[in-house]
Amino acid sequence: MFSVNINNDKYLDTLTSVEDSLVSLYEKHLIENSKGGVILREVDCWQGRADLVSAKIYGEYKININQAELLSNLTYAQIISLLHYNAPRSFNYLVERLAMTDATIKRAISILKRADIIEQIDKNKFVLCRTFIMPKVEINAYEAKLHNWKRAFYQATQYFGFSHYSWVIMPEKYIKPALKNSELFIENGVGLVGLNSKGKKIVYIKASKHQPRRKAFYLVGVGKIMMKYLLKYDVSHGNFAKR
Repeated sequence: MFSVNINNDKYLDTLTSVEDSLVSLYEKHLIENSKGGVILREVDCWQGRADLVSAKIYGEYKININQAELLSNLTYAQIISLLHYNAPRSFNYLVERLAMTDATIKRAISILKRADIIEQIDKNKFVLCRTFIMPKVEINAYEAKLHNWKRAFYQATQYFGFSHYSWVIMPEKYIKPALKNSELFIENGVGLVGLNSKGKKIVYIKASKHQPRRKAFYLVGVGKIMMKYLLKYDVSHGNFAKR
């Protein structure tokens, strides 16, 4: 068991905890290098709670704050994940694939229709509204730990449920046990980053790109990211933006 003396480590010293300081230090690094991206802390996308998430937004989109907020809710995200612009899906199709009551699905559909996210084209068939356009969002998730690399590694693998890249962040002086098991990180595509005593980032293992395993979880992440992006940059609701 490693001991931690926060009084002798000015780069990892806070009033709360050393681990929180590790997150803050890496968050600062991400902000300084985000180039207009979005950085979020404590992101829960139903595959654990990532300490940090960074995202890049690409392409054209048309989504407002209200729509982004609905997208960030798992119930609505699950329904949206099953719909398309050109291939209508029936109410029975949704019922068969969702672990929800008929009443819950009907209520969610009504809300999504009012928000101009989905439209009804027949008595019981639905498609995505063509005026609702989500951007392409590339998501990186980060798990920070001082010593418990096994727990950090496990959490990082869970984040592939919603992210494209997943990373473990550790202080360089405590990272050796993780490096001795580098094959696990490489085989699973999990990146490993160290922060040295001067706060400098050291990439020991690069994360490999994955397609998010659960579309609904990914959409929850996109919703949360777009909420912050639209608020931060004061993008006019409903207008097209391009990156």
